[in-house]
Amino acid sequence: MRLSQTLFGIAVCFTPQFAFPHGDAAPQAVDTTGLPELSEEMATANPWRDAAGELLFTAVDIGAKGYNSNCARCHGLEVVSGGLAPDLRFLEADEWGDEWYLSRVLKGYEQNGAVKMPPFEGILSQEAIWAIRLYIETRPDDQEILTRQDELRAARDAVAALDQTAPQPDEVIALLEAVGASFEAMSGAPRSVTVLDEAAFILRSDSSRVVPALDVIQGGLRD
Repeated sequence: MRLSQTLFGIAVCFTPQFAFPHGDAAPQAVDTTGLPELSEEMATANPWRDAAGELLFTAVDIGAKGYNSNCARCHGLEVVSGGLAPDLRFLEADEWGDEWYLSRVLKGYEQNGAVKMPPFEGILSQEAIWAIRLYIETRPDDQEILTRQDELRAARDAVAALDQTAPQPDEVIALLEAVGASFEAMSGAPRSVTVLDEAAFILRSDSSRVVPALDVIQGGLRD
């Protein structure tokens, strides 16, 4: 059975009246500067799902900020649930998952008269709603990240070597993109977005930005 179907009976918790460790206490609007405007009519499927290049990373970055300010306190940092609410990384990146997600975000959720998740309609713009969805659905498996730390370290070392003029930036970018592409999204989305993908994007934009690329990869290391 689809996660989007089974979750209809589960309390999804963005609850504002509880004191949770992550995020603000009230729903927060999200700055979507950098994203193209969508039509006034609400999309029924994620319009950013097939995004690539700058649009992809802009949407993921904005989605991450929106998620952290509105969702992480219940659904967990980096969308890794601690059990308080469903693990949204498993929400399918398809029409069923989109329908469930949009319904919950716009209408909220109540259980036995208690607000488990407030409605975000009128607070979050359509651009923000789908950017958050993109961030959620492109999360890789955190356990796979843990088991492949050696590959992340090797990628970090390859980026660090750019400051020594060898190897060539294109070779390093290709390495980062190849390894990053080997991580699958837990939602079944067309791709995941890892720290390696983010570092590759930074270097492809400007190969001299070695330090920011290293910082991003370091964020995915557990040592």
